[in-house]
Amino acid sequence: MRYFTEYFDLLSPKARRLVIGVGFNAIGGGMTMSLLLVYLHDMRGFTTTFGGLLLAWSASMSLVIGGPSGALIDRIGPKKVILTGLLLKICATAAWAFVDNKTTAIIVATVSAIGDSTTWPGQTVMLTRMTKPEDRQKIFGLNFMLLNLGLGLGGLISSLIVSNSSLRSYQILYLVDTCTFIVFFLAIYSLHGPEVGKYVAKENEPQTGSYRELLKIPSLMRLSLGGLILMIFGYGATMSGIPLFATQVLDLSPKWLGIIFAANTITIFILQPLVLKLLTRISKQRALVSVSLIWALSWTFVGIAPLAPLFVAGILLAISQVVFAFGEMVWSPTSPAIANELSPEHLRGRTNALMGMQWGVSGVIGPAIAGTMIDANLGLLWVVMMTLGALIPIQLFRGILR
Repeated sequence: MRYFTEYFDLLSPKARRLVIGVGFNAIGGGMTMSLLLVYLHDMRGFTTTFGGLLLAWSASMSLVIGGPSGALIDRIGPKKVILTGLLLKICATAAWAFVDNKTTAIIVATVSAIGDSTTWPGQTVMLTRMTKPEDRQKIFGLNFMLLNLGLGLGGLISSLIVSNSSLRSYQILYLVDTCTFIVFFLAIYSLHGPEVGKYVAKENEPQTGSYRELLKIPSLMRLSLGGLILMIFGYGATMSGIPLFATQVLDLSPKWLGIIFAANTITIFILQPLVLKLLTRISKQRALVSVSLIWALSWTFVGIAPLAPLFVAGILLAISQVVFAFGEMVWSPTSPAIANELSPEHLRGRTNALMGMQWGVSGVIGPAIAGTMIDANLGLLWVVMMTLGALIPIQLFRGILR
């Protein structure tokens, strides 16, 4: 707790309002995030292949919208962009509760994806502006810790509410998630000042910019490409594939998903301050390399789960997510700190949108691979691919900040 207050005291009043809003909104996200594919399959009768492709479509829309949203943040400021995105998320999240056909599911997924693409980059820009450069790694870590506290609490709540045979229980989760987005919208609306508006360039600074300028920063490009690959074999695979692997390959109850992902998020909340202390002793480059190694290790626990009795298999998946959490605790404060360190102020919206596109691309490839391979009874081969893939970015990360 002492470490928590130490980092929390670094926040300005505006930054505190922002990160608390992120954490509260995450409670709703934790209630629904890991259950979407299960909900679409078990309650709405869609195949896992359709569910995986639907997530891939959502991610592709995020990719399409990500670039323009970054430019828009630089032109009109992050607050206006975030508020627009949150309105879309409010509508889409409520609509998930009533989706009953594929056409509606595609429409809702599209609106939700656009909302995500206009929200996340703007939050990072605002938090960067509200924080001293030397404190950013700590503050990004604190924000990630509160985010995961919310996700963990939401996961535990969902495990108490959701029932295999009850459509209403799933609908309740989505409606509660909608309410947390409304609260977050009000928190962002209450923020005022230059940190949330358009950046006003100084006389000696460029007045406009473009994505082409980012291509001229080699370290940023290595970080972006390495992060993209890591996301494909990390978050993109985990968020969509683990729920399917648990319920379709291992035949675990959906209630296990709340426990499995809660183990991940609780680990982050408890140990993130300690990891931040350790990060001060190693270079950012070594920190990034360690993420690949840690995530590859986490997949080995998934791979041995089918060899164990059902209850033990569930525990092994939970352990895999505890190990995965250590990689997250290194990646989440380090990657945005490096990206914003390398980015000129007038391109910060574009930079964070570019980094956000890692989620979009990985969200296209990860769910599509997971859904297709698990549907074809190739779950173990999928795990082997994810393990080896997590190691690919190591050489790219070694060239950053040289």
